Amino acid sequence: MKIDKPAIARAVRGNAVARSLAHLGELAVFGSSLREKFARGLLSQYYRSVFRRHWAWQVYGEPHFSLHSVSLFDLLDGRLGQGIYSLTRAFLSAEIIREGDHVLDIGCGDGALTRRFYAPRAAHVDAVDIEESAIHYAARHNAAPNISYRKLDAVNEPFPRPTYDVIVFDGAIGHFTREGSAAVLKKISSALAPRGVFCGSESIGPEGHDHLQVFATLDDLRSLLAEQFRHVRVKQQEYPLQASSWKRIEGYWRCSNGEGRLEELDWK
Repeated sequence: MKIDKPAIARAVRGNAVARSLAHLGELAVFGSSLREKFARGLLSQYYRSVFRRHWAWQVYGEPHFSLHSVSLFDLLDGRLGQGIYSLTRAFLSAEIIREGDHVLDIGCGDGALTRRFYAPRAAHVDAVDIEESAIHYAARHNAAPNISYRKLDAVNEPFPRPTYDVIVFDGAIGHFTREGSAAVLKKISSALAPRGVFCGSESIGPEGHDHLQVFATLDDLRSLLAEQFRHVRVKQQEYPLQASSWKRIEGYWRCSNGEGRLEELDWK
């Protein structure tokens, strides 16, 4: 039998004694703000430890993907120095996805953004990454019934499906050579459904020793995308990096080969 929770809540609110008992019961079982402060402190120390293990001590070698769980906790806890800006790319990509879309997430990393931003609305997400350790982590920590994680070389191996409504490629194109990025962009263009959208982001200007190509300006990024897509929208923002004086300039794009879809998204 299904419990009518709203009806129970209304009945409790309407009775002063029941309301007081419910309030005291909540405090006894789940605690007050003091317990919240203690729990948040423990979680904060845990995620600081996760960051040190992953990046500072590097017991398993130099990491090849980021753990977004750390920044997601810091954002919710109000400790993320650059605020929401480093996650803008995920919000912009999620905005495109419609109910029932089939999505391809290239370079999914730990799968945290895949699960929290793309999967909730999509019918299915194929999340791929060339780094096997990232796929293992994503499958273990960020699994969902409508996500398939797969190790895949986006340049040389076929995508899991022939066509997609949305393809996401965030923060990865700079790690490809010019020839490699041209090849994968051609594949993406061919895999887009007639009204499909390709979205993503990349740093503008030099950043990171592991970048194989640098886009000096937003126009350089636009030019690369325009080689494969009929309609290209780009924009950028600048924000400070956490615990650093360096400011990142991040470029965002939305591309399509069909008419009308980008205009419907109202990103001018």
